[in-house]
Amino acid sequence: MITYDKILEYIETIKSKNYKAITVLFLSNFNNFVLNNYLTFHLGQNNLKTKFIKSEYDQINQEIFNLRLNKKINEINYLIIGYDINSKLNFGEFLIEKYINNIKNNIDEILNNKSLKNVNIIHFNLSLSENIFFYPTNDYHIFLKKINSFNKYLNRICNIHKNHHILDVNKLINQIGINNFYDSKNYYLYKTPYTELTNNAISHELSNIINSTLETNKKCLVLDLDNTLWGGVLGETGSEGIDLGKTYRGQCFKNFQKYLKVLLKKGIILAACSKNNIGDVKECFKKNKDMILKLKDFSALQINWDNKYKNIDLVANELNIGKDAIVFFDDSPLEREEMKNFNPQINVIDVPHDPENFIQSIEKTSFFFKNNQTVEDNKKRHQYEILKKARNLKTKFENINDFYKGLKMTLEISNINKHNFERSVQLINKTNQFNLTSRRYTESKLEVFLKSKSQFTFVGRLKDKFGDHGITALAMIKKNENTWIIDNFLLSCRILGRKIENVFLHEILKKLRFNKISSLQGIYIKTNKNSQCKNFYIDNNFKKIKNNVGFLY
Repeated sequence: MITYDKILEYIETIKSKNYKAITVLFLSNFNNFVLNNYLTFHLGQNNLKTKFIKSEYDQINQEIFNLRLNKKINEINYLIIGYDINSKLNFGEFLIEKYINNIKNNIDEILNNKSLKNVNIIHFNLSLSENIFFYPTNDYHIFLKKINSFNKYLNRICNIHKNHHILDVNKLINQIGINNFYDSKNYYLYKTPYTELTNNAISHELSNIINSTLETNKKCLVLDLDNTLWGGVLGETGSEGIDLGKTYRGQCFKNFQKYLKVLLKKGIILAACSKNNIGDVKECFKKNKDMILKLKDFSALQINWDNKYKNIDLVANELNIGKDAIVFFDDSPLEREEMKNFNPQINVIDVPHDPENFIQSIEKTSFFFKNNQTVEDNKKRHQYEILKKARNLKTKFENINDFYKGLKMTLEISNINKHNFERSVQLINKTNQFNLTSRRYTESKLEVFLKSKSQFTFVGRLKDKFGDHGITALAMIKKNENTWIIDNFLLSCRILGRKIENVFLHEILKKLRFNKISSLQGIYIKTNKNSQCKNFYIDNNFKKIKNNVGFLY
């Protein structure tokens, strides 16, 4: 673990960096200046520069009330509220009840403050430690019951309000150990209750939550097979000879596969890239009874003897995702080094030698950290299975038009509404490749847009003979003075290559003409990821505007 002195040195280097800046208001009933520095460090590792708004120590009630009067509230990106109940409790059931009710009142105040709808709120949940304060033994179970009840209440709040998140203190205590978590001496001297280890763990978790709100998570985990998903070399041992489930190492590999199943349920795409014979691999997945993962769990397979740093490009193309959204996991130091050197956009995990540490090596990267999970996330695996079936069918057709005709595709177009609102926000903020403007909208900003009388919104749901791909296309049209402008036009990477974008646009134009809108301006704003759609408007008969600000239809 990095020392506090090194963290302070690192913070000085961040000041000169051209990182994205975020503003944080951190309210707590303990002195949080050390924790702020740790958080600055961890966010700096993700190219973020943190500005903290000054707040009074142990004045949470007043500070939350003051937010109603604060003209600078729009500057706040994150509000962190940290309660450490152990250093504050006195004896008695009544007092803990009063303490928890006070916290609930503060949460109500935040929920009623409409100015905070666009702010991400991070709440510490409550924990109880016998090591930090004294109380009669008989009171412990009473206190614990009330704390557990509050934590359930907090979970409900965060499930309902997507801009509210939980920092799970109890999870961190389990990881670190209660004896390593609190430092009574620090509390009495400086009113900072935590050890350096705890400050590092809390700030790392806070950093994970913040990054998850910025949609910096990765989409796909590309895995080696031999000595990665199982022990041994398949080509040497055969499907029944691999080490999986029976020995100590075999149990580690089996547990790792169980963990990968959890990632699947979170919406993470799995792919395999291995130097093997495809026939041997298929037989192994089919015949080995200890195999947790199935071949169908992998949305892309590159099983051959070619260089992996080349094969991973084929994975990216097959899945229609950017290479920076891919994480490579391989036990071979040579393969990892080749990937770093010849395909540097790929995120490479330094895989430990011992398989018992595989899970931790992924978790500590925060590549796949998700604090809130959407219904759409849960559907992703199924949708990529649909894509795989379509790709398999494609090989049977010589003519691409015949292939598309055989898919029996339908595009259902509607407006953004309460049923697809969450998915619309996700699509707006996560789509990069086919996104004409890359303008992002939070839930609050999108709500404001929808309230305008001079706007149209369109979402497209694609279905084909294999199933429902969900909401995969979106457009937002607004009026600026006398001109109607396409503010947003985007397609999910899952359906690129089918010419759906052209059909979607032409259907939108029909609906606009029906509403007597005859002139429409499209804008293309270049990013480092959306070059493939730069000619979209020209290809669809828009005329280039002389001042080069867009295209006119």
